[in-house]
Amino acid sequence: MAAVYFYVPAEKADDVVECGMKLSEWKDREQQTPWSYGPRPCFCALLHPNDDRRSKDPAYRCIKISIPAEDCVIADGDLYRLSMEYPEIRQKYIDTMVPLSKYRFGSFRNPECLIFTTILGDQISVYGKGLDDPILYENSEALYVNNILERFNDRYDRVNQVLLYCLLMEQFKNGLVEGFLSESKGLSFFLDRETEKYITIPVPDLRKYKLGMI
Repeated sequence: MAAVYFYVPAEKADDVVECGMKLSEWKDREQQTPWSYGPRPCFCALLHPNDDRRSKDPAYRCIKISIPAEDCVIADGDLYRLSMEYPEIRQKYIDTMVPLSKYRFGSFRNPECLIFTTILGDQISVYGKGLDDPILYENSEALYVNNILERFNDRYDRVNQVLLYCLLMEQFKNGLVEGFLSESKGLSFFLDRETEKYITIPVPDLRKYKLGMI
């Protein structure tokens, strides 16, 4: 059984634990998957309790759902939201769905766990950070970013230096710092006029750092 998480209004938590979650009541949309002939009703759960801002809202309680992994589909929540604005992304969203049993944690920045079935009360408990088994990562976003940076660092040298250069260049373009670049020396200089603090850093060849190579 897999553990996924869902936030309910605090006053409904006890009822949910006792009575379960009827799909007809809790569904938030109808969604097609690579394995369905058309859209089916579902609701979206979480792979980590901290993947939702309601984790800090006392008006909500986090419940833990124990469910067979084959009953869950993991999808990229970022692609779903973008597809509302860019319909051409919608098929990419569907094509990248995977069963929970085959999902590699950290693959999506904002994974959503699509559940297409009613959940019985004995599958649900109120999540308690001090009582449940610890989760070994901060949240899905942190795991996603760390995995990408680790792959870049494995493939290329001085990645952190390149990232710092890119940050300072964006600040320079937005008028937040002054910047001077010497192509002949391969050096850049960035200055905060208010504090007179500065940073010098080599100018990287950004063409070298390819997403497709990691």
